Amino acid sequence: MRRRTYLRTVSMAMPGLLLTGWAPAGAAVRPVHLRLHDIAQGAHAEALRAGVELGLEDVRHAARVLQVPILVHRGADAIALPVGEQAVHIVVSEKDDQYVFAGAGPCAPRVYTCALNHWRPEAWSVASRPVPCSAGPPRLDWHPTLDTPAAGQLGARFAHRYGMPMTEPAWRGWMAAKAAFEIALRSGAGEEDPLVLRLDGHKGRSLRFSEDGHLVQPTYRVTAGRAALAAPVDHDRLIDAG
Repeated sequence: MRRRTYLRTVSMAMPGLLLTGWAPAGAAVRPVHLRLHDIAQGAHAEALRAGVELGLEDVRHAARVLQVPILVHRGADAIALPVGEQAVHIVVSEKDDQYVFAGAGPCAPRVYTCALNHWRPEAWSVASRPVPCSAGPPRLDWHPTLDTPAAGQLGARFAHRYGMPMTEPAWRGWMAAKAAFEIALRSGAGEEDPLVLRLDGHKGRSLRFSEDGHLVQPTYRVTAGRAALAAPVDHDRLIDAG
């Protein structure tokens, strides 16, 4: 099953941010609704939550710049949305157990912070697609030693705010908030296919979703305590081979 639709993309840059999709103007702007489902458990839950909170701060700033109203709904704060408005759901979890939660229909857009077990409609993951076992250390989506200028700046902001290094779970939380905001922006402008998004993950190149729902992105292996760029994985080719 394919999710490929060809739509045009508009990008705009501002200090520290790269926004893709539409920037609708004035009174025509619909509010952006992000609904947070925090079900994280385990050793990395604290870092994951901290990453989400930093990401929400960043998208609130972006929303102010674009003059787009943004509402974040949490747990008991979840309310019914006005007719014609839709939330993008952020699922804060370290593993994919196909959670069912109130307010999310079968095809409601949702962004997971964990890798997906299998493809399903409107489920998008900021984690890389799991790669078949191979020799060498495991691949990581992020590591505190990444030293590109943007990565260093993001890691320093996170460490200053939360007093701990920005690990892979923390980056995934931050990226999930950012991806959810951009998906919501496009949806509000009538362009609903996240496959055309190009996202800035502060990793030196733009990121995109593949047809299996995972984020296509540079990955890293840690050698002698530092992150080294691993060979890229062609997600769509893996899908075609499967």
